[in-house]
Amino acid sequence: MKFQKRYVLFAVLCVFFLYACAPTSMESNYWLDTPVHHVRNGNTLLKAGKIDDAFREFSRAKELDPNYSPAYVGLSLVYGLRGDDASSSMYLKKAVDLLKETHQK
Repeated sequence: MKFQKRYVLFAVLCVFFLYACAPTSMESNYWLDTPVHHVRNGNTLLKAGKIDDAFREFSRAKELDPNYSPAYVGLSLVYGLRGDDASSSMYLKKAVDLLKETHQK
């Protein structure tokens, strides 16, 4: 019986120790997951020459808000730098159309 009490006490202490040493969960930085933030990151990455990373940022901004014209401008720049003039023109036209819609409201 004495052995069982020690075993239970040891098990409880181990669980407590493991729980105390476990990493705390990180809070979500949802305020960073905005179109404005992703476009800013995309512009910074473009300036650094990281075109693929910038593309991901602009694409995420477009996913979050399909009516956010700066995301389309960024995508237009990326496609232009990649040499895809047709896609670049398409995204730039979309950005201009969104701006026109915004000003007509």
